[in-house]
Amino acid sequence: MGLQTAPVLFLFPPTVGPHAAASPEPIRYDFTNGAQAAEQVHSWVARHLPDRPHPPIKRPINWVRWISTLTVLSGSLTASYVAWPYLLPVIQNRTVWAAITLISILLFTSGHMFNQIRQVPYITGDGKGGISYFASGFQNQNGLETQIVAAIYGILALSGISLAIKVPRISNPRTQGIAIIAWSGVLFIVYSALLTIFRGKNPGYPFSLPPFM
Repeated sequence: MGLQTAPVLFLFPPTVGPHAAASPEPIRYDFTNGAQAAEQVHSWVARHLPDRPHPPIKRPINWVRWISTLTVLSGSLTASYVAWPYLLPVIQNRTVWAAITLISILLFTSGHMFNQIRQVPYITGDGKGGISYFASGFQNQNGLETQIVAAIYGILALSGISLAIKVPRISNPRTQGIAIIAWSGVLFIVYSALLTIFRGKNPGYPFSLPPFM
C-alpha cells in the first residue's frame, strides 16, 4: 500500500450510491505529529463524510485517574487536618505577614516585574571589557541592578522600622542615643548611595547627598 510510516488511517469512500466518489482511491490520514486526540480524527472523518452519520466518540472511564484523584484528595485533607494546629499560628502571625508584604513591596518597587516582562539581561558589558551593573536611562535596567536596588530599599526599610519601633523600646538612654545615631547614619549613607545610583542612570537627576555626590 506504499506505506513509509505507521500508523496510517485510510478512509475508503463509497464507489456506488448517492455518495459515490469520483475516485476510488482511499483518503489518507498520517499521524506524522505523533499521537492524535480522538476529536481530531473524528473531525477529519466528519469533514470527508458531509451530511452522513459519523462514528461517535465514547471514552471508557479512566479508573486510574479517578482513584489517583481520590487518593491525593483524601491524603491532602488528612495532612491538612493533622498539620492545621501547627499551621494556624503561622498563618495568624503578624510578623510573617509583615515580612511577606515587605518582601513583595521591595521586589515590585525595585523592578522585578519589569525584568520578567522585558526579559532583561542579568548584567551587561561596559564596552571596555568590564561589567556594567546598572543600565543607563530610566527605561533600561539589568537583573543584578534590580537586586542591588531591592537590597538598598530593604536596608532603608529596616532603618526606618528600627527607628520607629525598636529604638523607642530601649530602656537605657545612652544605648538608645547610640542606636539613634547609628541607624540615622545608616539611613543617611544608604539613601545617599541610592541617589547616586539614580544620578548615574540619569545625569539630569537634580538631587544628591554626601558622602556620595
